[in-house]
Amino acid sequence: MNLQDALDPRGQLTVRKMDAHDTLVETIHVHNNIVLSGRDLIAKLFVKQPIDPVSHVAVGTGDTPVGASDAALAKEVFRKPIAPVDPSRHITTTDANKRKVTITADLDFGEANGALTEAGLFNAAAAGVMYNRVVFPPINKTADFKLTLIWEIIF
Repeated sequence: MNLQDALDPRGQLTVRKMDAHDTLVETIHVHNNIVLSGRDLIAKLFVKQPIDPVSHVAVGTGDTPVGASDAALAKEVFRKPIAPVDPSRHITTTDANKRKVTITADLDFGEANGALTEAGLFNAAAAGVMYNRVVFPPINKTADFKLTLIWEIIF
C-alpha cells in the first residue's frame, strides 16, 4: 500500500467592506502566507510544548512582500481578539478531505481607520507568535464602514 500525504497549511483572506446600512460594498480575496513562526506553532503541538492558540488579528500599513521568516507585521497599527471559534461550525471538511478552519474578526466603524495594507493572525494581545501575514491592495478604512476579515485555513 502506498500512502502519501502532505501537511501544507494554506488558505486565503476575504475582506468584506460593509456600510452603515450593513450593505456589502466590496469584497477582496487574497492568498494567505503561513510564515515559519506559524509553522513552528503547529509543530509544537505535536511535541506537547505549551503554546497559546491563535487569538488575535492585527492589521497594518506595511507593504513589503511577505517573507517566510517574517515574525511581525511590517507596520502594525491595530490588534483585537478574533471572534469565538465554534469547532462544530468553523472546522469543516473540504472536497479533498482536508480540514478547513474559518477565523473571523470585525473591524468596527471607529477601529483601525487609515490605509490598511496588511494583516496577520497572532496568539497574543501584544507581540506573541505570528501565524501568518498577508499583504493586499490598500483599503482606505474610514468611520463610514466596517471590515470583516475572514481567514480560511486548510490543513
